[in-house]
Amino acid sequence: MSPSDPVLEVGPWAEDKLARLRKYLSAFTAIMRKRHWAEGYVYVDAFAGSGQVRLRKVETDPSPAIFDLGSEFTRDPNAQELLDGSPRVALEITNPFTHYVFLERDAKRAALLRAIKEEFKGRRNIVIRTGDCNEYLSEKLVNNPVIDWRRWRGVVFLDPFGMQVPWSTLSHLAETRALEVFLNFPVGMSIQRLLKRDGQFTEKERRKLDQYFGDEGWFDVIYPRKRDLFGLERSKVEDAEQRLVAWYRERLRKKFGFVSEPHLVVNSRGGHLYFLVFAGPNPTGARIANYVLQAGKVVRQRA
Repeated sequence: MSPSDPVLEVGPWAEDKLARLRKYLSAFTAIMRKRHWAEGYVYVDAFAGSGQVRLRKVETDPSPAIFDLGSEFTRDPNAQELLDGSPRVALEITNPFTHYVFLERDAKRAALLRAIKEEFKGRRNIVIRTGDCNEYLSEKLVNNPVIDWRRWRGVVFLDPFGMQVPWSTLSHLAETRALEVFLNFPVGMSIQRLLKRDGQFTEKERRKLDQYFGDEGWFDVIYPRKRDLFGLERSKVEDAEQRLVAWYRERLRKKFGFVSEPHLVVNSRGGHLYFLVFAGPNPTGARIANYVLQAGKVVRQRA
């Protein structure tokens, strides 16, 4: 894959993630098709890509944590198998959503999504949007004048390449009381790289983290005050990852109502990449998400 190739390369762990997504979406639509009060239910893929990904079979990058979706540079030139990405996973479930929205900033990937839209013409209602996904989600989706969220439901898949989804976006989605999120919480991929051991941040660095978390409380979670012979000091706790995930999940619970247990995604050498977490307004959704996320490895069905 060259830097200009719109088909993203992913590690082998992505296959399991996409299989879990398929299981949850299938369960969601199987329930919603029986809800006769519902005017519609929408699947929104905020980082849709091109519709397919290239599966890397053998991990060759020596770095401790490797990006999943989103890397535009080849690390394994022998990666050949194409795998359906999240847009096709959502489109091909047995009971489809009434509407699909695919968000993609890259022009070449958006063009491939438009080809998929043409392929499914007459069978799926698909909208493709370019530009910033946070602007679309916070303004155009949540405040869509033709959608009454009392009679609509939806799932938003947030699988960013890093910290591209600030808390403000999640807050707006939660306000509908109708949208669920299937979220990539990028602790290993992005967040841990910014958390300095001594807790000394510039104003710009603190502002970036505050914006992502939507609250300054992350600092006290990771850097509690400790007293030594020289007085009070702060240093990063050893279990920072676990504390941060627990704190973030509690914030999601308070905002959405219900949240799943986190599912840790690791690379082929066991390095922590991110956690998959569900948040939504319905306890049934949380129970299903817990079942899907806490099950053993999920393998896609092969022809």
